[in-house]
Amino acid sequence: MNSGTTSTELNDTLTNFVEYVYSFYGADDALYPMGVTKADIYGATYDYLNAVTKINDDRFTWGDGDSLDRERVRDFLVRNYGYSTDFDGGSLWIFDGTSLEEDK
Repeated sequence: MNSGTTSTELNDTLTNFVEYVYSFYGADDALYPMGVTKADIYGATYDYLNAVTKINDDRFTWGDGDSLDRERVRDFLVRNYGYSTDFDGGSLWIFDGTSLEEDK
């Protein structure tokens, strides 16, 4: 199935989103300085998009890189990548009481 979106557009969207998340949590002048790396943001974004696909719930969707997507990636960074729990905003409520790890 062809989504009508080119690989270049998808790459640009992902790159722009990672920069957006980094500006909030990783940059020297970040609003919420967590010290995150871009590599971890890419990983957490992958985890988030994988979860959105796997869960298939209308209340937990990709919003084209909006602020809720940013907050959910932040919470994946906290829960799965070892960043301070002081930054957990609770946006991953859908997982409360369950594991965030993929089924193995």
